[in-house]
Amino acid sequence: MNLYAALRQRVEKTPWYAKRKSYRVLFWREITPLAVPIFMENACVLLMGVLSTFLVSWIGKEAMAGVGLADSFNMVIIAFFAAVDLGTTVVVAFSLGKRDRKRARSAARQSLVLMTLVALILAVGIHLAGEQIIDVIAGAATPEVKALALSYLQTTVWSYPAAAIALIGSGALRGAGNTKIPLLINGGMNILNIIISSILIYGMLGWHGLGFVGAGLGLTISRYIGAIAIIYVLMIGFNPALHITLKSYFTPLKLNILWEVLGIGIPASIESVLFNGGKLLTQMFVAGMGTNVIAGNFIAFSIASLINLPGNALGSASTIIVGKRLGKGQIAQAERQLRHVFWLATIGLTVIAWGTAPLAGMFASFYSQQDDVKEVVKVLIWLNAAFMPIWAASWVLPAGLKGARDARFAMWVSMLGMWGCRVVAGYTLGIVLGMGVVGVWLGMFMDWAVRGALFYWRMVSGRWLWKYPRIKQAEVTGKTITRAKRTGG
Repeated sequence: MNLYAALRQRVEKTPWYAKRKSYRVLFWREITPLAVPIFMENACVLLMGVLSTFLVSWIGKEAMAGVGLADSFNMVIIAFFAAVDLGTTVVVAFSLGKRDRKRARSAARQSLVLMTLVALILAVGIHLAGEQIIDVIAGAATPEVKALALSYLQTTVWSYPAAAIALIGSGALRGAGNTKIPLLINGGMNILNIIISSILIYGMLGWHGLGFVGAGLGLTISRYIGAIAIIYVLMIGFNPALHITLKSYFTPLKLNILWEVLGIGIPASIESVLFNGGKLLTQMFVAGMGTNVIAGNFIAFSIASLINLPGNALGSASTIIVGKRLGKGQIAQAERQLRHVFWLATIGLTVIAWGTAPLAGMFASFYSQQDDVKEVVKVLIWLNAAFMPIWAASWVLPAGLKGARDARFAMWVSMLGMWGCRVVAGYTLGIVLGMGVVGVWLGMFMDWAVRGALFYWRMVSGRWLWKYPRIKQAEVTGKTITRAKRTGG
């Protein structure tokens, strides 16, 4: 009882305790309605790739390694689309916060048109250069693994236009506060991916299937069905704020609105491409460490991504919350709510990671029955859990800062962390000092630490709000009285 009383006394002295009721309202009325559907949607998106890996895992570790190598490149491209998706989300949320529906619709429409064209060009170019790309990223992998990776890459590149439409359309709907439709569409895509890929890989009713190629083909088909669903939802005006007719896609683009989206999307896309390019480079370090290490490394990343899903959902929610608050001129609310989401993610993810680390071997068994692969997975998941307390600072905070259109700072910090720590330290520890895949992951954790420290400083310094006039808020008899006080940038 003495320990309990002491802990309670300490908690009651914290700033959080005095505002616990308002934080409870924030959690249930704003964070939960946004974060829960986004979490489930992100889970569906992630599971698209995870299940493709799972479905081919029983073919052999060579097939799994091939999917892992090809997907590590695919993620660079998908990250580029996701960055423009982020710009669309912020501009739509900000515009609707100012009650400007026309601008919100225009931003969504033009982003969809532009990125569909870009995705088509990328698909053609990457398909033609597929063999050279695999030679670079596969490094010292076996010829069999390289051949399988090339086959998967050349099939899945044709899903890029559909992936761009699904991501940007979902981002626009989330910016408008509609998180349920993207969830339903991505959930449907996931179910279709399982059904179609299973049939194409293993066959049915006497047909023996296409084998390994069926995984990439099933993923591609399911993404196109999802893209059609997104276009249909926008066309019928299910969300009145984003009613976009098919005819409007053929109208000229307006550079002023598009540039507002790209003003966030370009720095974020540069950040994502360079970051994921560096991540791809670290995958190349692992490619020469043996097929079991390639497979184990990819499985560990899949499991870690699942563990991080709540944090990613809270990050996306913080982007929308901050964007809407700033669109309404509620700067102090945006600042307070970002801090709350950050600490919620830090505590929640640490508990999840520490609780699931002992189950790493069981999770690995879902992917592979080979002991050498499972041993690699267990070591990496325990390492991931040890460093999880700094994850939210390096990933949730920049998502909130981007909601304030502070994308350039996030870009420079991410480039510093990736190329100054993850690549250099990963190569030094993993290759030069011979620590193997553990050294590569330690470089990644150093990246988290640098990013987290700089983003946390940015948040507490208030410099991320330099574009906005300072606003002080006081709670009086349950009402918020807002008075603006302009300060220097």
